[in-house]
Amino acid sequence: MKFIKKIIDFYIFSNIHVGIAASCFAMVSVYNNSGQFMMDSPYYIFFSTVLAYQFIRIFESCECAFKEVFIYLKKQPKEDLFVGISAFLGSVFFGFKIGLNALWILFPAAFLTFWYAIPVFKYKGERISLRNYPTAKMLSIALVWAMVTVLFPLQDYLLETSVWIEFVQRFFLIMALAIPFDIRDLYTDGSHLKTLPQQMGIVKAKRVGSQFLVLFFMLSFIKFPLDAKTIFIELLIFIISLLLLAKTKSLQSKYYTSFWVEGLPILWLVLIAGR
Repeated sequence: MKFIKKIIDFYIFSNIHVGIAASCFAMVSVYNNSGQFMMDSPYYIFFSTVLAYQFIRIFESCECAFKEVFIYLKKQPKEDLFVGISAFLGSVFFGFKIGLNALWILFPAAFLTFWYAIPVFKYKGERISLRNYPTAKMLSIALVWAMVTVLFPLQDYLLETSVWIEFVQRFFLIMALAIPFDIRDLYTDGSHLKTLPQQMGIVKAKRVGSQFLVLFFMLSFIKFPLDAKTIFIELLIFIISLLLLAKTKSLQSKYYTSFWVEGLPILWLVLIAGR
């Protein structure tokens, strides 16, 4: 059992799970809009997502001090270093295969990710990063995920209204799914972060998340042409997301958010593939 738990922990906390989830989100976008994939885009999204989360974790742990990065990396398990190096090499390899002309749309997402981890700008004499400002933090996370999993795989269809509806839907869904993570970390996050649960309380934060989910589902009805199967699947995703949000507690098991909440895109793709 310990060996199995170790494998599961490695899968989740080395960010492989979230990388697969991002790729599944992208494939959902393509299926929903009857588009065609660039052949290597799911692989690029997987590796770049793992790399981005590894990057954020390193600079959060080192408090953005570049001097501490190498010290931090030396202390990491070899398997984590292997994942990070593999993610970097995979991102470079599939990035070259896709080509710079197709990657331009990801530049804003890359910049926001960098700014999330590292304080790029100064405000009132202090360097600021997006993760230290609750509204900016949520907006940046939702924007990055929506850009990477909707606009990037569907960049050849950006003149289609349905793509932008999908983009807004994904934005609202990610805004809602970010709240369980803030609730989980309610008593471990510093008070200076001023997350929604810290400012509003758990009940009101869940209410806000529910409103985001309602907006996500209502937008299903303005897509053209209307597809009953797509609406039914998005209704299931809406209900499951509401349940996940409702069941979220502070100081909850790390597996609840890191596996079940982050696993929602995988379930969504399975539902689409099986329809």
